[in-house]
Amino acid sequence: MMIKQVVIGLFIGGLLQGCSISNARQSLIVNGDWYQLGVNKGRWGEKAAAEESLLEDAKLVGEGISVDYQTYLQGYQKGVESYCTLEQVKQFGMEGKMEWGVCEFRRDEDGLYKIFWQQGFERYVSFDGVGGH
Repeated sequence: MMIKQVVIGLFIGGLLQGCSISNARQSLIVNGDWYQLGVNKGRWGEKAAAEESLLEDAKLVGEGISVDYQTYLQGYQKGVESYCTLEQVKQFGMEGKMEWGVCEFRRDEDGLYKIFWQQGFERYVSFDGVGGH
């Protein structure tokens, strides 16, 4: 009976923790470092947070915190650029991904990105047997 209560307690604690904001993120919000928040989001290849989402996070952290969404987007763009490297695009190809996610803008930039993706994709096809090899 006691073990069941402990397991339920840990489960509920885990759920609540998933709803909270990490200490690092909370610190950036308190300090108004919206640029770094954007960099961090983009650096992981995630989609940019909506302004409404950032406003909700700011309210959770404290009263009277204003969101500088334009600065956040500038940081996000910097983070995405550091994420969307030639090696990352090649990795997409090696995983057989046809979509490049937040890196789609790289398709139009220069042919080198397409070449790297193609190299990765050819490797995927040859190892996966998709091409019948």
